[in-house]
Amino acid sequence: MSIKDKPEARYGLWQAYQRRCAICLEDLFNYSELEIDHIIPEKTFEDNQKATEVIKKFNLPSTFDFNHLENLRPAHHKCNNEKRDTELPDEIVARLLRRAQKKIKDVRKHIRKFEEEAQYALSIEAIRKQLAEGKITAEEYTDRINNYVADFGVEEKSHTFNKKYLEYRNRTVMLEGDLPAVGESRGSCLFTFNSFYIRGTTINLGHKEILSELYPGNNTPIDFEMRRYVVAKLDENNYMVQLGNSRFNLSDEELGNLCAVIDKFIVEYIEAIRLTEEILDCREFIPNHYHPDEYHLIKVGMDVWRKILMFSREYDYENGDSDWHIFDATGNNMLKIYMKKANEDHNEGFKCIIHSFIEDHYSWTPSDKVWLLWNKSGLSKKYGPRDYWTVSNAYAWLTKELLPRVIQENNAAQTKVFLKKTQPNHIEITDYYSDGEVRYLNLNYVINSFQLITLVNEVQLFYSKNEYVCMNKSELIKLYKGILKSINSCKKLRYHYICSKLGIDQTESKEDIRSFMNHKIEDYTHLSGNSEGLVKIYSHQINDLFRVLYVNLQDMEIELDIREIKDYLVSIDWFIQDFNTTRLVECYK
Repeated sequence: MSIKDKPEARYGLWQAYQRRCAICLEDLFNYSELEIDHIIPEKTFEDNQKATEVIKKFNLPSTFDFNHLENLRPAHHKCNNEKRDTELPDEIVARLLRRAQKKIKDVRKHIRKFEEEAQYALSIEAIRKQLAEGKITAEEYTDRINNYVADFGVEEKSHTFNKKYLEYRNRTVMLEGDLPAVGESRGSCLFTFNSFYIRGTTINLGHKEILSELYPGNNTPIDFEMRRYVVAKLDENNYMVQLGNSRFNLSDEELGNLCAVIDKFIVEYIEAIRLTEEILDCREFIPNHYHPDEYHLIKVGMDVWRKILMFSREYDYENGDSDWHIFDATGNNMLKIYMKKANEDHNEGFKCIIHSFIEDHYSWTPSDKVWLLWNKSGLSKKYGPRDYWTVSNAYAWLTKELLPRVIQENNAAQTKVFLKKTQPNHIEITDYYSDGEVRYLNLNYVINSFQLITLVNEVQLFYSKNEYVCMNKSELIKLYKGILKSINSCKKLRYHYICSKLGIDQTESKEDIRSFMNHKIEDYTHLSGNSEGLVKIYSHQINDLFRVLYVNLQDMEIELDIREIKDYLVSIDWFIQDFNTTRLVECYK
């Protein structure tokens, strides 16, 4: 039997690729849809001469087996059928072969797990036979089935050498997790339980499920009812829990143990995504929905994109030695920036690959705009101005160097596509591209009143769309104090609007509003809350507070100095961090 037809190998490939189709990258949850695809088609190896050429081209060992793990990947039936014997571009094949080689260790790990579980199933059948023959009692049968692991031991965390894999465990639950990393942006986790009714049960969650099911309500008290996987409280000591497609009951203690490992894992998981973003310098950019390793840079008109491609073909690196002869014109609909020689600014090799993406195929109002996406290269593991450009490097080069140059050349040629009829000698580069929605609020950028007001408005809009927020009461007090400061500093208040948002009787007295705010601060200061000082707040209440702060800052007649701006930023710092973390999760899930 070919290895691709063996159940253990099929299962191992399916799990190692996180139950995703390696062709379309979409979920492959239905095991019956699984097919095994050859990266280099089988047909290639039917011709000995062609097989020899392929092995030489990709620098493969002479013992390379096209029917082994290094040439196999999981795929949907439909995707595999559409690919058939299609030969992919060399650079893509090389990248896929490297990825398959890296996956072999994980595949073999899951093959061993499959074989162990198969052996365990045989052992269970033997015990059932003993029960049927009356050699053991029903109680003994239950003990043998459910008590093969009595206790997972004390709670601890362990990492592998690269810190991509970690494990948390306590007496009733064990969580094993693969963290996101550069080149593998989607992690996963596996739960194993020791609770009586689900003893030995394993549940696997993928990246999307981790962010959509485990993240909401993390590190909040169970009685706040903000954890999505806690479906219902059955009685004083029992809860109904759902993870993935599995629903089961846990006692109060068991649920506490589950929440403890999840909370610790989520902190590590979010930090791993942040570390990836730090390496790629991309926290202000939105990842592509279909390919999370690619990031939206700018949106331009289709005509602008065509002119950029024409420019890159004209300045192919083989056509000259000027500072602009830096393009590899091979490939359709993409920019490939390539440096022929190292210099004081750059090392030799590829600097960036940028391609276009149309996101509104089915819009009622079709757009002639395209997104330009930063594409991660598998050729480099170093990122920065000298090596393969980060997302921020690529954005700066596009907007400050390439676009102005392309527009300038077309201006000189008097092309009507790029230029407006008025002010022909004045070029506003921002007229030719647009950025995406706000992805990250950077406090370092806020140095004047206008930028502070804009930031407050973004935070206010964010909380207008949420439900509940769990936070420390001290952070809420800081927000109230910031608003009180704005009330004291603003000479002309919008009394009707402020009173309606704060929920107080209409007044034209600033002193009445001050008194109300001071009472709220006093109430929250003495609010008992829980042992950690956490409170559960309806997000529309926060939305209204930020509305009041926004209009007060707008109505101030003086420009705030940098010290005053910092004071306001300190008062809303927690909400800004909450915005940034939530937006990160929304972008990657």
